[in-house]
Amino acid sequence: MTRQIVIRPKASDDLDEQFAYIAKDNMDAALRFFDATRETISQLAKMPGIGSPVQNSSLAGLRKLAVKGFNKHLIFYLTQDNYIDVVRILHAARDLPTIIDSEE
Repeated sequence: MTRQIVIRPKASDDLDEQFAYIAKDNMDAALRFFDATRETISQLAKMPGIGSPVQNSSLAGLRKLAVKGFNKHLIFYLTQDNYIDVVRILHAARDLPTIIDSEE
């Protein structure tokens, strides 16, 4: 069963910011990143268990999966009965525990 995708506003902002950052140096890479992120999120809708659980998170059940081809870019999500809740899309070099723990 393919689940619907809900992308939180912060996750959408994350995607826009990362696209803009990559595009400063390489527009083709930015477009590949955007497409790869959409494709990876689509995979989550079909197989939500493919990501890894996030340890010590304040969000119970939080999982993460690297964007295909952009392994340092991580999609953080929650699996719900009927949908996938994309919480954030972050680069691995960021202070992930602090950012994730600030989420509701």
